[in-house]
Amino acid sequence: MANVTLPDIGLCSYTLDDMDLLKNLRDESVRAKAEICIERAKYVTEYLRDRSSDDDPMIIRYAGAVAHFLSNKKPIFFDDNLLAGTTTSKFFGAPVYPEWTGLTIWPELDTISERMKNPLKLSADDAASLNFDIFPYWMERNILERTRARFKNPHAMRLFERVVFFIACKAGCISHTIPCYSKVLEKGINGIIQEVKERQDKLELQGNKGIGEKRASDFYRSAGVVLKGVLVYAEHLAATARELAKKESDTKKAVTLLAMAAVCERVPANPARTFREAVNSLWLAHVAVHAENINMAISPGRLDQILYPYYKKDIDEGRLTVKEALELIGCLWLKLNDNANLVPETAEELWGGAGTVPAVTVGGIDKDGEDAVNDLTYLMLRITELFKTRDPSLNARYHYEKNPKVYRDRLSGVIANTKSVPAIHNDIRDIEVLMSHGMTEAHARDYAVIGCVELTSAGRSYDASSSIILNLVSVLELALYNGRRPITGDELIGIETGDPATFKTFDEFANAFRKQLAWIIGKAVELNNMFGAMY
Repeated sequence: MANVTLPDIGLCSYTLDDMDLLKNLRDESVRAKAEICIERAKYVTEYLRDRSSDDDPMIIRYAGAVAHFLSNKKPIFFDDNLLAGTTTSKFFGAPVYPEWTGLTIWPELDTISERMKNPLKLSADDAASLNFDIFPYWMERNILERTRARFKNPHAMRLFERVVFFIACKAGCISHTIPCYSKVLEKGINGIIQEVKERQDKLELQGNKGIGEKRASDFYRSAGVVLKGVLVYAEHLAATARELAKKESDTKKAVTLLAMAAVCERVPANPARTFREAVNSLWLAHVAVHAENINMAISPGRLDQILYPYYKKDIDEGRLTVKEALELIGCLWLKLNDNANLVPETAEELWGGAGTVPAVTVGGIDKDGEDAVNDLTYLMLRITELFKTRDPSLNARYHYEKNPKVYRDRLSGVIANTKSVPAIHNDIRDIEVLMSHGMTEAHARDYAVIGCVELTSAGRSYDASSSIILNLVSVLELALYNGRRPITGDELIGIETGDPATFKTFDEFANAFRKQLAWIIGKAVELNNMFGAMY
């Protein structure tokens, strides 16, 4: 426990009653009702329709659209949160991604605000904008219709649209992954832009204009475009914070706004120097990722490891107290909880209000195989215990040979108090699994958890986990009803594997089940690959 200096790892003396800022922010967050935000849909549509050319590569056009959105994104400060930046233009917003599955709510624009399960407030003006301006542009351009047209309305897609057989989540963009946020903290956006430029220049010097080089050149060009959009958004946040500080009569709030302005003037453009800069830089990078990718299970990874060097330096040099660190972590937890999924009523019936599940991972071992539990691990556990919010989804790694038993016991205590989290992961077995798939030991040791508890080496692979969700009950019914299901009547859906009433052994039925399973898996993979080809 060399990295643990806290006299009380339970941090029992820190409660919400003693931290008014966090108590008030949490209460406001819990009371908030979800509203649909069309800000991204508006600016992305506007750029692609009115400001770009069909002759340009789509990757360049799309980068321009995302940068246009970030450059015009409204810099809003809803409450006293210490971190600048918001995912949407609403306090608790559900962003619209029309190029993917956003159009699924089109039939519900008049009813979505009043539906029984998880209503999403939508103003009349925004509904009109979606109905008459935004959605019509995407009617034939969204991923579903482009895939349908290219592959001539394949049976796999028609099966997918029956909903009850399988869900192909790639229709909602390639989400479910962990970006490499540590690179933003270490190099800053300016440093990454410089790296992009150097690689672009190297390609130009080579002078080879083959298809591979052309695609690489387009990628670097697009990366430079979109990264500059992130900087513009940060500049707007800083300017707005300074303006609000001038008008603020409460001296304490004015000082906080000025501090936020100073942070946004520094990061994410440059490397983070302090814990506060690191936390806000990471959050703005997360906001930027959501400007491009759907807000589903984009997970920040091992935050107790990523942020620890900045925490330790500030603590050692007397710039930060434990209480101040708790406040910043609490503010980040609530920011990660500032957005909701935009899903049609059918999806609400299936999932009953699933969150966006940005998973945070703590604990475990480091790349050298040693105990990685530190002070921040316990601070993050304490905030989770105090807040009891749905998101972020907390996951705790535990290596029973390296991590101390007091850490294990603390995890158990937090689970008892929250009644749900953190999920505990066996480091030894998880690392073995990742290595069995070809991952190096050092990278496997640095695994983190995505959304609904999928494993990955943090920030090193574009997993798109949860691409397919299979309904095994539908497979069972196909086997029981000879390729049919009661919910779809006499229509032959699967393959005919025989009437179970004629089977003489269980093995005959098990074989029929296996055949139906292989058939439906084949259809799900087929559609998944079609979506991949379209992207």
